[in-house]
Amino acid sequence: MKKSIWITLVAVVIIMVGCSAFKNASQMLNCKYSYNSISGIKVAGIDFSNITAASLITAIPQITKIIQGNFSDLPFELTVNVNVMNPSTTKTAALSDMRYQMAIDNIDVASGNLGRKFSVEPGKTNVLPVVVKTNLGNLLNAQNRSQVVQIVKNFTGISGEESTIKMKVKPVLVTKSGTNLTMPEVPLSFKYSGKKK
Repeated sequence: MKKSIWITLVAVVIIMVGCSAFKNASQMLNCKYSYNSISGIKVAGIDFSNITAASLITAIPQITKIIQGNFSDLPFELTVNVNVMNPSTTKTAALSDMRYQMAIDNIDVASGNLGRKFSVEPGKTNVLPVVVKTNLGNLLNAQNRSQVVQIVKNFTGISGEESTIKMKVKPVLVTKSGTNLTMPEVPLSFKYSGKKK
């Protein structure tokens, strides 16, 4: 019974999106996902990826407030670069969009959509940049203030310690009728420190 329902569901999806589009999207499930790097870290508008001595001096009052936890509004942005390796020798892997969820040190900080198409040719590895934007000030409460401040210190390199990042990415296929089909989620976990080596 279950097998016949699954076959019917697959047939309906193929009709809705087209055979090649479904094969390309389903190939995303066979891809190998791994952490590549983090770039474009901005905290309160300060670009910590390309910070110079001059910009650091200018930002000292703002950085001091952050370190002391004296903030209620704290825009936080970064790009997580994910390696996507397509093991197939014949099929292209492609998606219409991708949803993501991110937790840092067990605090849910962001969720959203990639907002663009992405593909990987057979036997190739492409880097998928996932831009994450949130406001850490909105996550603050009496219990986690010191933890949020520690996350900021870790990402900016002030503490020299690492944060643990856990992500879930979900490939999305948009059908010809405009319906979004979400594939099963792919978990990623890695550690990051902004400390310059």
